[in-house]
Amino acid sequence: MEEKKRIEWSDFDLFCILRFILRYFWMVIVGALTAVMAVYLVQGLAMTPTYTSSVTFSLTSRNSVNATSVTVAATDTVAEQFATLISSDLVRQAAAERMGMSSFPATVSVSVPENTNILIMDLTADTPELAYKSALAIMDTHGAYSQNIFSSMVLDNINGPTISTTPNGSSSRSKLLTFSAPIGALLMIVLLVMMSIQADTVQTPSGAKRQIDGKLLTTIYHERKNRTLQSLWKRKKSSLLITNPTISFYYTETIHQLRVFLERAHEKQGKQVFIVTSCSENEGKSTVAANIALSLAEKHHRVLLLDADLRKPAQHLVFEYPVENGKDFGTLMVKGFTDQSLKDAVVRLDHCNLSVLFAESVRRHRAETFSPDSFRPILEALRKQYSYIIVDTPPLGLFADAEIIAEAADASLLVVRQDLVPAIAINDAIDSLSDAQSEFMGFVLNNVRSFCSINLSAGGYSYGYGYGYGYGYGYGYGYGYGRGKSKKSAEKEVEN
Repeated sequence: MEEKKRIEWSDFDLFCILRFILRYFWMVIVGALTAVMAVYLVQGLAMTPTYTSSVTFSLTSRNSVNATSVTVAATDTVAEQFATLISSDLVRQAAAERMGMSSFPATVSVSVPENTNILIMDLTADTPELAYKSALAIMDTHGAYSQNIFSSMVLDNINGPTISTTPNGSSSRSKLLTFSAPIGALLMIVLLVMMSIQADTVQTPSGAKRQIDGKLLTTIYHERKNRTLQSLWKRKKSSLLITNPTISFYYTETIHQLRVFLERAHEKQGKQVFIVTSCSENEGKSTVAANIALSLAEKHHRVLLLDADLRKPAQHLVFEYPVENGKDFGTLMVKGFTDQSLKDAVVRLDHCNLSVLFAESVRRHRAETFSPDSFRPILEALRKQYSYIIVDTPPLGLFADAEIIAEAADASLLVVRQDLVPAIAINDAIDSLSDAQSEFMGFVLNNVRSFCSINLSAGGYSYGYGYGYGYGYGYGYGYGYGRGKSKKSAEKEVEN
């Protein structure tokens, strides 16, 4: 069990991580602005600005013979003695009295440029005025105390004192303020990467096999909807149906592979009714259900697609077919049906050899009365007329309709969209389907986008859904069963 908690990098895809960062890029901007504000406040509140006034002296020998060489050799020693003198309490107190202050307000340092006879005296204070006045006071008072130091030397003032207009370290502060923005943005990007990893969503086929307690039937890669310039310009909403001639060969073959699983279950076990559901909204289950039905209709005559989503029916949008009032699945469920009314409600799409029973949304209190006993009669009537019945249900994580239908169906499939729902929620949904009387066949990993999958064909893959549900229900996956494990799976491991 400890090994299951280990992070496997094959479970994560760079494309998903980058998409997560772009989705929350506003947080990166906020992180950069926060870092700049924090540095600015620290500099303004915790760092007191200081200013420096500089005085430059030249040191020469009183002896004119070979004066320069003697001065250069003695400069370091004289500078050290001079620095000790002007930093002494005696000189500092005399300078403070000359300034009319009780204590000397500046700090003093002396430096010597390499291989020169130059001394630079720096006085640092809280304001430019104090630094300048402190330099003047030192220059006026140090002569009475430095006679012994300069007995053989001459200290000439060649520049200063200067008046500082910018605080000390202003350039470094500006650099720190400049670099704080990218540093803050980088830290936020690292945080977003960690959040993407901790979300524990299904990002790769190999990760799906490890994280999900079910069989991976197939992987459907992202199919680009607008393949022509005209469609891209008009941005016309259209469904990704395999009957569309612009759909890629790879996408069509993936649907046909999925069809084979249903055909085997029908031939070997006599299964007729297959439900297609998902955990959440916008996972593409309606499109997958429609394409499975179309693929079956290419080989078999009696195929029915039933839109049993009475909350937000989508098949009439997928096929762009208007629903006739009173002739839909919702009306038959609420008001009852006869063989003739059921026959009249089924729409025959001759161009694709498919029969469809569309639905319209019903009022919530009527949808709540949906039960296996109310669904079985209409399903039994349809079993007599069709070999394959593909049922599109509401999301399993939002309503109990899918579980109710699963009790009356023969088999179920779960559509899992890449990087959307946490693995633990998917496993809980699989547990619910497995507990039903119908057989859970496995799951389909849908809408997979990856840098590795771009070259699968010349056109690339992109799976765009034109119709969102918009149920508006939130999720809280605060379970503590371990990474990617459902409650039932965790309880089994504890028992073992």
